[in-house]
Amino acid sequence: MPLLRYFDFIWRLAGTGWAFTVFLGGGLVLAGVIFPVVDCVTARIHRRDRYHFLLQLAFRGFVGMLRVLRVIDLTIDDPSTLRDSKGVVVVANHPTLIDIVLLSALIPRAQCIVKRELWNSPFLGRIMRGCGYVPSDLEPDALLAACREALADGRSLIIFPEGTRSRPGMPLRFRRGFAHIATLLDADIQMMTIDCNPPTLAKNDRWWAIPWRRPLFRVSPAGWVRAASWQGADHRPIVVRGIVRQLERFYNERIVVG
Repeated sequence: MPLLRYFDFIWRLAGTGWAFTVFLGGGLVLAGVIFPVVDCVTARIHRRDRYHFLLQLAFRGFVGMLRVLRVIDLTIDDPSTLRDSKGVVVVANHPTLIDIVLLSALIPRAQCIVKRELWNSPFLGRIMRGCGYVPSDLEPDALLAACREALADGRSLIIFPEGTRSRPGMPLRFRRGFAHIATLLDADIQMMTIDCNPPTLAKNDRWWAIPWRRPLFRVSPAGWVRAASWQGADHRPIVVRGIVRQLERFYNERIVVG
């Protein structure tokens, strides 16, 4: 059995290296070949939808490849809830490097608030800009306007309230940005949980630091915070703090303690 586990580890290590190569190569092909072709054959008004469709297809193919190669196992609870997400703020914990890939593969026309480095990246920047992802360093009014446009168009906005990947076993600390966006735009908040056991690709992990056992990812809808719950409230900052405390407590009990 130890020998079989060793060969399984070597297989997953090679598969992980191959996956990173495919991800970067696929990003270059999308940005440098496929998206320019879409620009040539598609009217400007329809391009973003085509970009989203192709990116989701690519992410689904990538996740499928990880499963076929047995690099990861994946369980998706109630996938129809994810497919039906439209015009909402999707909030999730952020345990691994591939969380946005998993959620974007499951949620149609998903967008994300991303760091400026990704927006300007030679590998992924063309994809970020084409799909309308929102740079995190925009001025507040411009950031809010970009989020309003996305939600009004029926695109769901994925936000990781921690702002960075979490550390396994450590309490989660949420920033208030997601709650400000939701309350200012009267957008429902859809909560998602992402579990990864044993942990892999966590903050500060090298790509080759994989666990001895194949990790199981589990993506689960975890309830809603409806806009109706705060509409009519007199003091929005108090509402924002309450939402952040509520979700922070929920995720710490569900992910860290549970």
